[in-house]
Amino acid sequence: AEPVETRPLTAVDVIVPSFNEDPGILSACLASIADQDYPGELRVYVVDDGSRNREAILRVRAFYSRDPRFSFILLPENVGKRKAQIAAIGQSSGDLVLNVDSDSTIAFDVVSKLASKMRDPEVGAVMGQLTASNPGDTWLTKLIDMEYWLACNEERAAQSRFGAVMCCCGPCAMYRRSALASLLDQ
Repeated sequence: AEPVETRPLTAVDVIVPSFNEDPGILSACLASIADQDYPGELRVYVVDDGSRNREAILRVRAFYSRDPRFSFILLPENVGKRKAQIAAIGQSSGDLVLNVDSDSTIAFDVVSKLASKMRDPEVGAVMGQLTASNPGDTWLTKLIDMEYWLACNEERAAQSRFGAVMCCCGPCAMYRRSALASLLDQ
């Protein structure tokens, strides 16, 4: 068998569901995805889930329409995050699917790091390290940042050591398409 680190990189489809998102926050999210250093094929599917601020989202779409990696799916009504993600997954074809929340930004090397872990065929999913962007603002944002750290560095790490990760955190999780296929119709 070919060593894991020499296996070729595969296409990654980034799914960004959005509902009534602030256009500035969505733009920051998409800019962080556009700036990825991933050398493989990267496609981005932004799903507007029937937002009431559709006009503002259309301006964001107009900006990213110049980048052939970006596609926008405009759902006529709100169907919820899961169904919005499924709509995009149904239109995508990459072997790897990265879900990113529309209010999240990712570091320039996140796709590369996650995809490198997915070169191991035994790995079905990986998640990024989550941090709050404003941990010092209030006691609540400090607690959220602590929860992210505990979930990523202790809870999921311990589960991984036993081969039994229960879930990957929604803001930044990559899945093998074949692992998702059986779940999409449920």
